[in-house]
Amino acid sequence: MKLDANDLKLIELLKQDSRASVTSIAESMGIARVTAHDRMIRLQREGIVRRYTVDIDAKAWGYDLRAFIFARCDSGNIDRRDVAQKLCTLPYVVRCNVVAGDWDLLIEVVSPSMDSLGDAILDGLSKVGGIASTQTMVSFYDYSGPASSLR
Repeated sequence: MKLDANDLKLIELLKQDSRASVTSIAESMGIARVTAHDRMIRLQREGIVRRYTVDIDAKAWGYDLRAFIFARCDSGNIDRRDVAQKLCTLPYVVRCNVVAGDWDLLIEVVSPSMDSLGDAILDGLSKVGGIASTQTMVSFYDYSGPASSLR
């Protein structure tokens, strides 16, 4: 689907406040309310806008630590996608990517403390099964770029 300038403006406004009324979005864009509504419906129908959601501040919620864990799966008949899906059921996992290179998985996690991160790795990850080794990197700072909503 080809997006025009109004589609891009609409997406920007929704990224800023997905709870904004159609009327306020239309006024900000200088278009009719029904036009803004029709564009929103079309973006949803085409799968560009999948949902309207909240943006939770992990630190405000008590998760002061963010880390990235590289994981290598056991050799043999292990489907990395199955391991990744199981990892995503753990409450502290933000996302898990199946990657190419020296490692098989890149797991983003949040934790209230270094101790709980250690427990999560030692207790949680090991119980999932299929993981041979890990390497953890703790994030000091987190910055978002213009494409951050494209997840």
